[in-house]
Amino acid sequence: MTTDSSPTPTGPASRAHPLTTRLAALLGPASSLRGRLIRGGLGSVALKLGSTALGFLLVMLLARTLGPEGYGVYAFVFAIVSLLAIPTQLGLPQLVVRETAKAQAAEQWGLMRGLWRWSTLVVWLFSTAVLGLAFAGLWLFGDRLDDLTRATLVVGLLLIPLIALGNLRGAALRGLRHVVAGQLPEHIFRPGLLLGLCLIVILILPAQTLTASTAMGLHALASAMAFGLGAWLLWRSRPVELAHRPISVYAARDWTVSAWPLALTAGLQVINAQIGVLLLGLFTTHEEVGIYKVAVSVAMLITFGLTAVNMVAMPYFARFYAQGDRVRLQRLVTQSARAILALAVPVTLIFVLFGEMLLVLAFGSEYAAAYTPLAILAIGQLVNAGMGSVGVLLNMTGHERDTMRGVAVAAAANVLLSVVMIPLFGVIGAAAATASTLFIWNVLLRRAVWRRIQIETVAIDLPLRARSGDQ
Repeated sequence: MTTDSSPTPTGPASRAHPLTTRLAALLGPASSLRGRLIRGGLGSVALKLGSTALGFLLVMLLARTLGPEGYGVYAFVFAIVSLLAIPTQLGLPQLVVRETAKAQAAEQWGLMRGLWRWSTLVVWLFSTAVLGLAFAGLWLFGDRLDDLTRATLVVGLLLIPLIALGNLRGAALRGLRHVVAGQLPEHIFRPGLLLGLCLIVILILPAQTLTASTAMGLHALASAMAFGLGAWLLWRSRPVELAHRPISVYAARDWTVSAWPLALTAGLQVINAQIGVLLLGLFTTHEEVGIYKVAVSVAMLITFGLTAVNMVAMPYFARFYAQGDRVRLQRLVTQSARAILALAVPVTLIFVLFGEMLLVLAFGSEYAAAYTPLAILAIGQLVNAGMGSVGVLLNMTGHERDTMRGVAVAAAANVLLSVVMIPLFGVIGAAAATASTLFIWNVLLRRAVWRRIQIETVAIDLPLRARSGDQ
């Protein structure tokens, strides 16, 4: 008689649920690339959902409390602040992501430390210069603005260095592949704190206390608090080798050469995003600015998948390209594009079919006029999502000049179309100009990606390869 000597499974492992087992197999080991990407992707999508929810609640609160006119002033001033912040960042956040990932892969800790110190100093210097010029301009020409706009702008200028330095801290964390931590300060802490501060003012202080200028002041306070939390996260997450304070190594010349096209690209993207608000503020009323800003904010919900996936994939794009691994790079780009498109399509359909009802429910009947621009912008954002990670892929593989050229053409088209269409059609003209611009820049950048690195960015393989094969 024989007995089975094999051990009998006991303990918690033997009682694992089949679903848990399948999930663990899908994720793979935590140390594997697949495991890191899926876990990072899930964390990034969850964080982006939280950020989107906070942002939507904040827009809804401000739009309802301030009304179209007050919210229009707030949006107009924030557009000005966003443009003034362009020269303070100089494209450094994306450069820091890329160069931090490369330095970590090569274990060049002195170079990483030098990169962080150099980029922080540059942002401080340029922020100081921009603030000095902005306050001088207000002193000379501020009487041309109404009292509310002038007061809101004075407070809003404080956001410039806070946002720039906060973006640097997040970029360093993402370059270290702490993708979720790198997004927390700007995407969760800042809007969450601002929402909480606004609610405190509304619930505790007398009515009408929350004005456009008050909201902008609370925005600056929330940004300062979020920056402190982000600096603490970076200190905790830094590589242990940096704790020993290696001698800083600087490649300022190379970084500057790479940063300029990134800076121009970032600036042109801000222009593309804000030109409609700015020109509406110049050619129409504050009410129309507020209505258009609501449409833009709601349409941006379509791209939350694009943003979330890009945050995860950016350091891996740089890493695979630096290693010459085109097979894994193409696989990652294709999988990313399919995830982005799957997340964008249902949101677009909801906005096109039920957008007016949603706008009235969320913001009030005075914002029903935002439906048509919302539908136009939704189609443009679907195209933007459907083209995949074109700009990020070019920047992470060292082809930022191609990104700059494509976005420059799109920005010029946006300005031209906006100048022509906004005086004629108001908010609908602004939406049409922006949607057209999204199509132009994505087509140009997609072709540039194929020409430079022979990577297809879209989820569905279009006949670009056949057309580009002879180039």
